Amino acid sequence: MRVLLLGATGNLGSRLIPALLAHKHTVTVYVRSPDKLRGLISTALYDSITITTGDALDSAAVEAAIRANNCDAIVNTAGNRMPSGQEQILGKIAASVTSAAMRVGHERGKPFRAWLIGGLGSLEYPGTGGWKLQDYMFDFMSAHHKQTEAVLKAIPTTDLQWSLLCVAFMKPASISIDVLESPRGNSLAVATGTPPAWRDGWVKYIPFIGRYLNIISPILSYTTKLEDVADLIAADLASSDTELIGELVAMKEVEQKQAL
Repeated sequence: MRVLLLGATGNLGSRLIPALLAHKHTVTVYVRSPDKLRGLISTALYDSITITTGDALDSAAVEAAIRANNCDAIVNTAGNRMPSGQEQILGKIAASVTSAAMRVGHERGKPFRAWLIGGLGSLEYPGTGGWKLQDYMFDFMSAHHKQTEAVLKAIPTTDLQWSLLCVAFMKPASISIDVLESPRGNSLAVATGTPPAWRDGWVKYIPFIGRYLNIISPILSYTTKLEDVADLIAADLASSDTELIGELVAMKEVEQKQAL
């Protein structure tokens, strides 16, 4: 696919570049600072992509980048949680990006493919009868992701083939970001709607506060490698029969058994 990547100077966005290329996608990155990107990735990788500058909040400019590069998919990793007291803008970015993609998709007569990034809190809290993890979390931990979720859930998949990646913590497997000769693959268990392989702790059974305390340890176990998450998205975009459209997508590293 011809992919427009927003947020390429971020931790996940920068690692999406080699992952997308390894899965044979054509990549256009949409960034505010090409110089910052040049300092993050190898020269060979930088020379393998098309770069266009702009702000993710400028929907008309995002649309122009889609059209100029004939893109048919978009991955948005732009934006961060703002400090307390400042306006959270992830919802505005999601609205800007998705509206641009939908305008192009409507004109072409085919819904655009899109991946956006959210938080683990949007998923159902197993064993609570439909409550979400974020219902048991402080609002500052999930308010910014709630905005993105609300934007996507208001969009029919006939208008935009969206997927929302619901992550907890991500860490790099390597500081170096360079061309991959082939896809690295990933060791992720993937589920939709609820976290895969969720494990409750004994604190769950403490009256009144148990369910609040119970989410702390399990959520920490959903730390994934940035490169694995990037590979998951790139592989899904390369698939012709993805089941992740219109879904809140969760993942967890598969525990590797040690050889005896």
